[in-house]
Amino acid sequence: MSKSKEMEIAIKIAGKVESSFKTSLNIASKGIGSITKAISAATAAAAAAVGAIGIAAVNVGREFEAAMSQVAATMLIDKSTEAGQKNFEILENAARECGRSTAFSATEAAEALNYLALAGYDAEKAAIALPTVLKLAGAGAMDLAAASDMVTDSMSALGIAATEQNLTEFSDQLAQTASKANTSVAQLGEGILTVGGTAKGLAGGTVELNTALGILADNGLKGAEGGTHLRNIILSLQNPTDNAAKAMKSLGIDVYDSQGKMRGLNDVFEDLQGAMDGMNDAQKDNILSTLFNKTDLTAANAMLSNCTDRFDELSEAIKNSTGACENMYAIQLDNLNGDIDILKSGLSDLGISIYQDLNEPLRNMTQLATSMVEELSSAYQDGGMSGMVGAVGGCLSK
Repeated sequence: MSKSKEMEIAIKIAGKVESSFKTSLNIASKGIGSITKAISAATAAAAAAVGAIGIAAVNVGREFEAAMSQVAATMLIDKSTEAGQKNFEILENAARECGRSTAFSATEAAEALNYLALAGYDAEKAAIALPTVLKLAGAGAMDLAAASDMVTDSMSALGIAATEQNLTEFSDQLAQTASKANTSVAQLGEGILTVGGTAKGLAGGTVELNTALGILADNGLKGAEGGTHLRNIILSLQNPTDNAAKAMKSLGIDVYDSQGKMRGLNDVFEDLQGAMDGMNDAQKDNILSTLFNKTDLTAANAMLSNCTDRFDELSEAIKNSTGACENMYAIQLDNLNGDIDILKSGLSDLGISIYQDLNEPLRNMTQLATSMVEELSSAYQDGGMSGMVGAVGGCLSK
């Protein structure tokens, strides 16, 4: 092969190599550009995500802060004092803890604290009562206001001290009764609130009260209706008319024991059932109409019919109700909605933590902006547009 031919081939090869190299460089540069764009997009997305988290944290945090301020205002807590700051921290910690451990957010827990405050609970009592109130609300599918009012008003009417043990026992009995009788926690609460202090002297306490309401509920008398009938039955036995008193004496029925204390409703109705044994329906109806109001005869018959095995069965279940509220609450949450609620509560608590770190600079910035607006407004009123322009320069130089 001649040298000229070899040179021609070499030039062609070199040309292809150069062309291929340029193409490769071009492709590489495009790849680098794509990578750069991808990095930029990822950075922007990350920044947007961080910004969204910040905005969400501020929104959650300020709502919680406002709810806690309402609690402090209701309790007249002065956070500038050592005692006031301590009480506020007790309440805030209680709300945050319930926000982390229940399906309710910290803000919702703070709102429940305010309901307890409205009922006259101090910081320590409210903090103690809060977990029970939240779990009872969850177990009974009730709103916080209703659950708080029910617990505080009912226990107050019945003369029960608001200790942690009493709160837990009271809630467990409600949950167990709702589980074993044809009623709900909310309906039982309505019934108890309607009976009120009339049931305070029942020999069997809250066990007897819940049992009686459960039996009435089994017979279609639920909520406030059941409570009204039970109240009337108790009052009829405690304060009988002259004819009723004579009838009970002739039947050998004692409402009070030898110490002057009211006997259990079940004992009284068992005695009445025994005294009427062998009578025909007309005679029985006549006695019941003498002892009780006509509007309460259905309720009285329900108590009479269930004063043996059913009363004892339900009463025994309510006595052994430890942990019932907690169990009912857990069962209510054992689903995807419950999982989501707990997740949302955890995220809410995270937002509050972030917000508390941002709180001081955000407040300082907002207060500074407010003061600048006030200066501009004042300058405009004093010197019109020229005065405001001068004020703007002063604000910007700060």
